[in-house]
Amino acid sequence: MPDWRPTALAGDEPSPATASPLVHAAERLTSRIASLVNEVSALRSENAALRREVREAVAMLERAASSAPEPSRRGRKPRAAGGQQRRRARVAKGRATPDSVTGEVVRAVLAKLGSATASEIAVEITKAGAPVSGRAVRFLAERAGAQTFVGEDGQRRYRL
Repeated sequence: MPDWRPTALAGDEPSPATASPLVHAAERLTSRIASLVNEVSALRSENAALRREVREAVAMLERAASSAPEPSRRGRKPRAAGGQQRRRARVAKGRATPDSVTGEVVRAVLAKLGSATASEIAVEITKAGAPVSGRAVRFLAERAGAQTFVGEDGQRRYRL
């Protein structure tokens, strides 16, 4: 515990060794504040220099962008004169499945395989020379009267 008794008379200056702890704390606080003020002013000047460099860099990029040639539009055809765009002519979609693939063909393959997925049926028909998709086989099998069930593997299967 510090000694609070006066060590000198009222008119005398206290020696630095016997000054009160409150005075020491105040002196330390003022010196810390002064160093913080110096540090903040240094940071502000550094910030101003960095802002100046960023402005110069942005201006340089803008100059470079304005002097660079326009990127080419590869892959695009030039627009028709008069501001009108060309439109692709509509073509009526026909049957993508060959005419030779019918519900009877699907029934024949099912009779051969017993039960199969649409993909397996499509593979058999394609091997015979008529390329067909599993989606088309699903459509044809349902209309040909094949029964649909879910097999052990979780896939939709067809049987007669």
